[in-house]
Amino acid sequence: MNMNVPKLYFDGQMVDVLWDNHEEAIRWYETYMGWEVQQKESWKPDPRCTHGKMTRMNAGTWLISSLSNERLPHHYAERGTVESNIRLCWRVADLQQFHNRCQSDGVRVTELYRGPGETDYFDFWATGEGIRFTAQEDKRIQEGFAPSWLRIGVSDLGKSVQWYRNWLGMDLENDWSKDGYALMSLGLNRRPGDKSLWVLEQLPENAYTGKADGQVQPVCWVAERSDFFNYQTFLLDSGVETSDIGGYVTRGMVSFHLYDPDGNRLNISSM
Repeated sequence: MNMNVPKLYFDGQMVDVLWDNHEEAIRWYETYMGWEVQQKESWKPDPRCTHGKMTRMNAGTWLISSLSNERLPHHYAERGTVESNIRLCWRVADLQQFHNRCQSDGVRVTELYRGPGETDYFDFWATGEGIRFTAQEDKRIQEGFAPSWLRIGVSDLGKSVQWYRNWLGMDLENDWSKDGYALMSLGLNRRPGDKSLWVLEQLPENAYTGKADGQVQPVCWVAERSDFFNYQTFLLDSGVETSDIGGYVTRGMVSFHLYDPDGNRLNISSM
């Protein structure tokens, strides 16, 4: 690991939600995934916002909405363009039952397919905005949805494994390259000793690669504020593309995002 890369911890995910859809999105996750509101407040993610909403739901999932008179450097998502190659997976005991429910209610879904870990998946597009998540079968789940791993599509598996080790400090847990996968890990914020799991998976040859600012954005946390600013400077000096820093630069939460070689977006935050 490069000594200029601070210790990073996975801190959950931000879901960028349009302002007028915020309450509807909460109801959708309550209805279909059994989630509950853990925290809800008016909060502007950046001082350049005129208004902001922030709702924390299950497993470190933050729904973020904001209004501003200018494009923010970090707090944004692109809509109506290409689909991100990042899949946030949720384990459920009866995959077919959930698939049937989504289909009967008109929720957009893929067919069930076999994927990493020799298990079945399907993608579904949540809320009226069509925010993609992935359901994964796990018969051990008692009820509801449990967090799983993140799946990230890459064009060169070997080079991407090295990139995530070099620039994010991830560990390689299992090399399944013969099957087109590699299992990486990163520590979990506020849960010492626990790990988050990340699956890098080889994309098909014709798959799109390029920057994609999807609505589902994994967040990596830097514990020391000074390390956060030094890290962003180091990345830029090293030729790794990042956004400008958003948030409260003088005091408060700050964030930027970077892109891996295939344009997958990862958010970096600190307080």
